[in-house]
Amino acid sequence: MLPPAPPGVVPYIAAWSEERLLEPPLVPSRRYGLGYEDELPADRDTFGQLWVRPALLRRSLRGRPQPHVIHPYRQRRAMLNAMCQVCSRPAGPDGGPYFWLLRSTGGPIQDGERTASPPVHVPCAAISVQLCGALRGGRYVTAWVDAAPVWGVAGVFYSPRTLKPTVSKLEYIEYGAPDARWSVAHRQVVQLHGVRPADLNAEIARLGTDRLEQEFARVAGLVGAGR
Repeated sequence: MLPPAPPGVVPYIAAWSEERLLEPPLVPSRRYGLGYEDELPADRDTFGQLWVRPALLRRSLRGRPQPHVIHPYRQRRAMLNAMCQVCSRPAGPDGGPYFWLLRSTGGPIQDGERTASPPVHVPCAAISVQLCGALRGGRYVTAWVDAAPVWGVAGVFYSPRTLKPTVSKLEYIEYGAPDARWSVAHRQVVQLHGVRPADLNAEIARLGTDRLEQEFARVAGLVGAGR
């Protein structure tokens, strides 16, 4: 049995009710394909990919937590800097390995698999499987991963003719693909290499109850500090 997860934990990558996505007008871009009418340097990543423009607010102005909605900026930051998606601290030593927790799709995490879910600490994974309805009842898989280079984004495709979305759901888009020019990114996607499937219960047992409770208190303290 796990120690109860600390109440009130809101994952770092979760969005809040007042952090709405801004919607600047889209225009054709001679250089990129799709752009914003009032485009800013921060609207594109280093690959030239256009991103949604989310509201960035102080904690006191964010409103109510929405744990099942992902904030694009914080998700991207967690991915690029190998930060734990729950507590925002480094997810492991420089160069890995890192721990990944994903919703189960019927098999273990595969080498070469792509994901928009950032890494996580083992104690933070123990919190997630208790608080996240999608993971309860053992509906998850875990693995240690040696490296997770960026692969592309998850985004929405737009028609070059009408500049209207062609589908409403997010699609995985590889950097450099022709369609990337006519898409707006919402998530960073990485590819997992050096995957070693893991058992979360065994990892938790290796930590021990005392250490796990200390880590739960650490995470609760970070939430209370309003990070």
